Amino acid sequence: MVKKRSAITLFITLAVIVALLALVGIVFSYLSVARAKAQDKAALIQANILYADASDTLVRFLGKKPSNGTLKRIYSVPLMVKEKKGDFNMMIACAPSHAAVPIVWLKEPTSKTQDEFNVASVLFDDIALKADIKDPQFLLSLIQDHLSSKNNFVFGRKGRLKQDTNYLSRASFNKILVEYQLQKGDSNVFKAKWNSFFAFGQGYKAIDSNYLSSKAVSTLFDIDVQIVDEGFTDNNLKKFLNENGADMEFFNSKVFAKKVVTAMKCSVNYSFGKGSYSFNFDYTDGKVHGFEFIK
Repeated sequence: MVKKRSAITLFITLAVIVALLALVGIVFSYLSVARAKAQDKAALIQANILYADASDTLVRFLGKKPSNGTLKRIYSVPLMVKEKKGDFNMMIACAPSHAAVPIVWLKEPTSKTQDEFNVASVLFDDIALKADIKDPQFLLSLIQDHLSSKNNFVFGRKGRLKQDTNYLSRASFNKILVEYQLQKGDSNVFKAKWNSFFAFGQGYKAIDSNYLSSKAVSTLFDIDVQIVDEGFTDNNLKKFLNENGADMEFFNSKVFAKKVVTAMKCSVNYSFGKGSYSFNFDYTDGKVHGFEFIK
């Protein structure tokens, strides 16, 4: 009887120990999550401080009217910022943000936007043809319906909703593709290389033609893409087109910027604590905006 009681006591003791170990595990797990959240919050605060530093650095480096050479350097080699004392450093990498055709140029054209639509529709038709999209006109109508919709609201810089027919995010565009696929049963629409030709987000007035992709140049000006890859190397599209006898009709229109375009998307990578973090922001004509923290 004593042995039986001892066994029961031992079982209860073991059960209590297991329960305590499980509880300790839960507590440590909670503390680990809490520490990680605290680390992320601290990293976000640090990102806001670095955002100001990165902005000031970029403004000083570019000046009021940067040359093509200056822009080419910052697009080719990231800026390294180091502390005078200490080992902290951050890297600022930038890429041109106006070097593709805005997807919003596909909206129903007016007499004022016909040139933009002509350029965008050439790319749209080429993409649809190469991806073998069954009903490109129906897809175009869905895009135009979305852009003309009174329900097309976006958040403004002050966090307020506003109607904007000059904005189409990649997420919203994906929903349009899904709607098209559901109605037409055509999955080829997802195979199309939209990102190679179009820019998503806020529309803009003119393209930074000197940094246009080789595929876009090839399609718009009917030049073999291999020739573009080999010859369009000095970021001077007008010179390249003249040398290759291209039709200048598109280029001479207002949609291609004739002056230096200072518009870029930048990212900053930095280490904080035991983790690595980054944030993005936009730089346009001396103004910095669009801060986005990334874990």
